[in-house]
Amino acid sequence: MPADSGAIFAAKWVIVDAFHSHENHAIYVSQGKICDLAPFSELRSRYPEATLHKDESTVIAPGFVNAHHHCFGVNLVNQGILDDVLEPWILSAAGAADISSRTATEYASLRLLKSGVTAVVDCCTAAETVALSESKIREKIQVFSSLGLACAVAPGERWQNRLVHPDGQDQAFLASLPDSLRGTLQRKHISRKRLEPENYVNLISRLHEEYQGTDTVDIWFGPTAPHWTGRRLLRDIGRTVREKGVRVQTHAEESLLQHRTIGGADFPTSISELAQSGLLNENLSLAHMVWADDKDLDRVAEMGAHIVCNPSSNLRLRCGIARAPRMKSLGINFALGMDGTSLANDDDMFAEMRLARNLYWSDDPTQPDLSAQDVFDMATMGGARLMGMDQHIGSLSIGKRADFQIVNLNRLKGPWLAEHVDPVELLVSSAKATDIQKVYTGGSLAVVDGETCGRDEHDVFQNVAEEMQRATDQKLSTKDYATLRSCLMRWYENWLADNVRPA
Repeated sequence: MPADSGAIFAAKWVIVDAFHSHENHAIYVSQGKICDLAPFSELRSRYPEATLHKDESTVIAPGFVNAHHHCFGVNLVNQGILDDVLEPWILSAAGAADISSRTATEYASLRLLKSGVTAVVDCCTAAETVALSESKIREKIQVFSSLGLACAVAPGERWQNRLVHPDGQDQAFLASLPDSLRGTLQRKHISRKRLEPENYVNLISRLHEEYQGTDTVDIWFGPTAPHWTGRRLLRDIGRTVREKGVRVQTHAEESLLQHRTIGGADFPTSISELAQSGLLNENLSLAHMVWADDKDLDRVAEMGAHIVCNPSSNLRLRCGIARAPRMKSLGINFALGMDGTSLANDDDMFAEMRLARNLYWSDDPTQPDLSAQDVFDMATMGGARLMGMDQHIGSLSIGKRADFQIVNLNRLKGPWLAEHVDPVELLVSSAKATDIQKVYTGGSLAVVDGETCGRDEHDVFQNVAEEMQRATDQKLSTKDYATLRSCLMRWYENWLADNVRPA
């Protein structure tokens, strides 16, 4: 694209954001930004020297924001780690092949780009030391940036309660296991070295300051969940957030067992603990929130925190369905995340939006269902607001970064399409990632007909295959996993019977 003359992109529709679409319009892109938006004939007249890209069988839409993701590398199902209730799944998923962070991030990034995702919040695990953690974070930023993805990298860890949710119960659970399993879990979960909390706070604070002046890169705190972090560290993070404005993303109220076992006099709820730590504010985003009650949601709304809904993950890991209509009625900014566990393991944001729309309906007439526009907003501006990047990404407004996708309408139109059809409704109800013709990031071509431009996909696949082949087979055997699952669920049943009063 010539830097001096720019380019015009014209289509049947231009979707500026979830609530504003224009027929027979075009966008003018120059120096990586959306510089103008108008009917095609007007733009052609204004910029006669611009390169022209015009296709009336397409729709131009903003790039998606995947507001909560884990770059697992090869799908866990492909590694023999099957979907299950969250708690045993977490223990089994620790046996995933340990391929390099760069390779896993590259593989995930290519998949996201081909789904029209141009911005991501990457919740990852911190490494054992400051040097290794810093190297991992910088490596991820380099991968995302080289492919044109805006990113927030949010490292975290499970510093406590590494096997079961109630504080201080890990050893009691270990004692209930057969000797062989006790040694395996001790090695993989209890003894694994973790970055020291003080070093963690200092590292994230320092790197956040370094990248603070950039529009499309950020470093966040990513404590895995309040009950896995501990009160002292949460308050240290809260103090840094207040002083330096660092953003935070954490998991909260994800599963029923989590909801039922973390309550108590010392740690009443995740939301109350975050509030007491000074973290419940506009810099906080909460992933999942499936089991949040009215009081929790009211507090989130009052304090301006954000929520990321993860419908595929919550179904696959037996967590439930988030109360998105209630969140909407309270005016909470909520976004959409694929969590590394999309329903078909394909990272298709169109499918995620479609699932959200069909799951998030309300039987309360005072809380209307989510519309196609609502879920499209979650996947675009909702995520941009959560990332603090809404002045730069999330819509095709003039002045923003030119992150957009061109979607072919031929399959969607079929033999006939009514004139009054809303393009957002059409995409949410029917589109797939395979309908994407092109993806642009910062005005540069990133994907063409399912092939990425910024990285040799075959090379990435070969790296993945070679590293998987070299990785030690760490997963539990089918027999051991069945035994572990039975012991874990029985332990929770007994603990709940002894410690939680009936509602």
